[in-house]
Amino acid sequence: MLDYIKLLLKSKWSVKNIILLILTVSVCVFIHVLIMHDLVKFVDSVSSAISFNNRQIEKQEIFKSPKYILLWYGSALVSPSEGNAVLKHLHCPVTDCIFTTNKHLLGNISNFNAIVFNENFLKSKHVIKPKVRLNSQIYTLNTVESAHNYPACELFLDDFFNWTFTYRLASDIVWSYITVTDVEGHIIAPSKSVVWRHSSAPVKPEIRSILAGKTKAAAWLVSNCNADSLRDEYVTRLQEHLFHFSLAIDIYGSCTGTKCTRGDCEEMVKEQYYFYMAFENSFAEDYVTEKVLHGYNNYAVPIVYGGANYSRFLPPGSYINAREMHPYRLALKIRQVISNRNLFMSYFTWTNLYKVTTSEVKVQHPLCHFCEALHSNRVQKAPAMKNFRFWWNGLNGMKWCLSNEYWSERNKMIIDSKDVYPLY
Repeated sequence: MLDYIKLLLKSKWSVKNIILLILTVSVCVFIHVLIMHDLVKFVDSVSSAISFNNRQIEKQEIFKSPKYILLWYGSALVSPSEGNAVLKHLHCPVTDCIFTTNKHLLGNISNFNAIVFNENFLKSKHVIKPKVRLNSQIYTLNTVESAHNYPACELFLDDFFNWTFTYRLASDIVWSYITVTDVEGHIIAPSKSVVWRHSSAPVKPEIRSILAGKTKAAAWLVSNCNADSLRDEYVTRLQEHLFHFSLAIDIYGSCTGTKCTRGDCEEMVKEQYYFYMAFENSFAEDYVTEKVLHGYNNYAVPIVYGGANYSRFLPPGSYINAREMHPYRLALKIRQVISNRNLFMSYFTWTNLYKVTTSEVKVQHPLCHFCEALHSNRVQKAPAMKNFRFWWNGLNGMKWCLSNEYWSERNKMIIDSKDVYPLY
């Protein structure tokens, strides 16, 4: 540069002209730099705008496009042939979810938004898993079967499911056997934090009329004759103590071969029985099945027996919990209630405030919640459960994964009897 200036000075150019030239060049360079800086900023802003717009489009696609759900082993809870018709039938707010068992419907399994696995996927050592999995896919366990009967045994199940869709109240989507609503139709239970109200009003005359016709102590409809919950042993002890009061539990079904009067078990319970034995076949957290509805639907007080905290599920004062009572104390309680008409009526004051039904509540149906969740931003924050087996099986539940060769009737009794009030 200095050599170039010396050359100019030796030429015919005046010093003034040289200075003007240098200033002109400097100004041009400065303007060029400014223009390029602004141009770069403009390009960056345009790129950011395009990128943001693309993200918005992708987000809209996530929330608005149909969600395809593959039922890996089928499902007892929704028929794949219905597609999304079941959601329309349930009057769900969001119905853009397609259920199918056809693994080739979208060409590749990785194209499904969610894959739903049922209880059969948990117990088998030889399950077939998807070969390709995208991080965006929601793997969901869907079952209403007891964790005792279907424990999660295999190591791969940890860090496998994104969502749980079960009867457990801690599930991502809760599918309970029963629902308690208030008289306005608002869902009250099941819930971990339910606040129950109590009624001092008398029982409605039409209900009192039904209750007045009861003549027999208790009924039990049962088909599983050797349940691991020791319910058969408990009932045997209870029968012995009821015999002293000239009372009995009438057992119907395949275990005894006794058939219900006129073949209508529900009507028989409604007309004749004070109590109904709602005994679960296994103990598991939050496992409360439709058995209690045989009592509630027919104005017979349910005597419950299971692994749930029933205060989360059923109105207080509407049931008796057998696991909290020795069989003799329960027999005495049954006799006292049958002998005291007002005491018996008090078990039905809850009917002034609540209704106990199945979980098939329209709009609030769990399938509606599942479809809505797939269309929400929940899918963007759904890591797989790292300790799923511990969550599902419970503290000591891995023992149920042992093969039959490890078990005998004796050690089953030793392990389970600690969960039951002493029978003798």
